[in-house]
Amino acid sequence: MSPLRTLPVALAGLLAACAGPMRAARDNPLPPPAQGRAGIREPDAGPARGVAPVRASAVTRPLPRALAVERAVGTAARLVGAREIAVDGVRYGDRCAALVRAAYAQAGAPLPAEADPRELHALARDRGAARRWAPAAGDLAFLADRPGGPVEHVGLVESAAGDGTAVVLHLTEHGVARFRVNLGKAWKLKGEDGRTVNDLLVVGGGRLPAGRLLVGYARLL
Repeated sequence: MSPLRTLPVALAGLLAACAGPMRAARDNPLPPPAQGRAGIREPDAGPARGVAPVRASAVTRPLPRALAVERAVGTAARLVGAREIAVDGVRYGDRCAALVRAAYAQAGAPLPAEADPRELHALARDRGAARRWAPAAGDLAFLADRPGGPVEHVGLVESAAGDGTAVVLHLTEHGVARFRVNLGKAWKLKGEDGRTVNDLLVVGGGRLPAGRLLVGYARLL
C-alpha cells in the first residue's frame, strides 16, 4: 500500500487495514498487523502523537449532537497519519474500526468494544440508523471489497458537500488517511464542476471509484 498522496490521486490499497480479504500490489504489502486490544487502558499507553487528550470525565454524560460530532470528527482528524489508535491513554487497536470506536468514545457515545465493521453495520441497522444517501459529518461510512459485496470496512465522515460528496477518514495499513466518496456518482471521478467526487481505491489489484465500494452510512450520534 502506498501512503496517501493528494486526494485526486489513486489511493493504493487504502482499505487494507480492515478485516476484509484484499490482494494488494507488490509494493502494497497486505496482510494487516494483528488487532490490538481495543479499549484497553495500558500503563504505558500515552495519547497518539499529535492528539490532544480528552479526559474521560468530560464525556461521561451525553453531549448535544453538534458537540458530539465536533468531538468525534476532531479526534479522528487529529489522528491522520497514526497507524495505531491510542487516545487519552487507551489503545483501540490498528484496524479500521478502531478509529471510529475511539472517535465515538471521545464523543461520549461509545461503540461496543472490539466491534468490527460488519458488527457496527448490523448495530446501525438494528437501531434504524443505516442509510444510503445524505451523509453528514460524524456518520459512519461502510465499504465493501467489491461492488455489491458485504461490509468489510468502516470510516468516519469528516465533512459532506451538498452534492453528496463525503470526505471519509479511514485507518489504513500506513495510517489514518482521507478519501472522497460519492454514492450517487459512483462511476465518476469528477463532478460537473470539475471537482473530485470519488477517489480511486485499489482493491484486488484493480482501481475502482470509491463510490462503487460504498455500502452506505449510519448516523449513530
